[in-house]
Amino acid sequence: MNETIEKRQYHFKGFTTECEVCNVEGAAYTVLYIHGLRSNPWSRKAEVIKSCAAALKISFCRYELIGHGSDEADFPLCDFELWKEQLEEIITREINTPVIIAGHCVGGWLGMCLAEKFPARVKAFLSLATCPDLIEQKLSTSTPEQRKKLAETGMVETTIERFHYVLSQRLWTSMHQNDLLQKPEIGINCPIHLLQGKKDNFIDWTVVLRLLEKVRYPKTVVKILKDSSHHLQDPVALQAIQQSFFALWELVKKNERKA
Repeated sequence: MNETIEKRQYHFKGFTTECEVCNVEGAAYTVLYIHGLRSNPWSRKAEVIKSCAAALKISFCRYELIGHGSDEADFPLCDFELWKEQLEEIITREINTPVIIAGHCVGGWLGMCLAEKFPARVKAFLSLATCPDLIEQKLSTSTPEQRKKLAETGMVETTIERFHYVLSQRLWTSMHQNDLLQKPEIGINCPIHLLQGKKDNFIDWTVVLRLLEKVRYPKTVVKILKDSSHHLQDPVALQAIQQSFFALWELVKKNERKA
């Protein structure tokens, strides 16, 4: 099978970001990697997932969310709904095969929204430190001064680990409106693995247990990595990501044979 790798700009609603599309001729599936908040799709874990896709001879793509990476300056103009719309356009216009989604942090949250909306397209889901109630967690730990500034100016600044964030009211509101853990059930019916580091300093690691209770798929797998951080880029985490990806692939092929 021939593979073509294209790195190019991607345009969406006046925003311009970067993407990489690795198309394998005749491939029946495409892996979509979705990165996390104030991050980018060029991380070590993304490279591991790309190498897994290459080993299986299936296509792979990764897109910067608007307001991230090369478009970081536009972050204050973005919100969760815009990111959802961007990814919905990608999955409907850019990808023409069934999809396996791997998403980290907010990318995992967005991926869950896609899996719910496109159940016939999304065949497996790899969740990496996903937190669909991120905004509730951050509100619960915010200071009175931060809440006052948000109310008065529509913006708030915060530092988490070594990263500085400027978060808008529209982002907070759109995240609150999409909090999947407020739903009775998260309607994901495809094979899913939930990976979470116990030394996560960005979110409460126990969120993975609440996700387990909410996800509809009856054979959901949870992996809690004792010494891994939110970023899941240590050797143990990267190996766990690889193992989960290949395990999900076997379930995709098994379900294909049953169909």
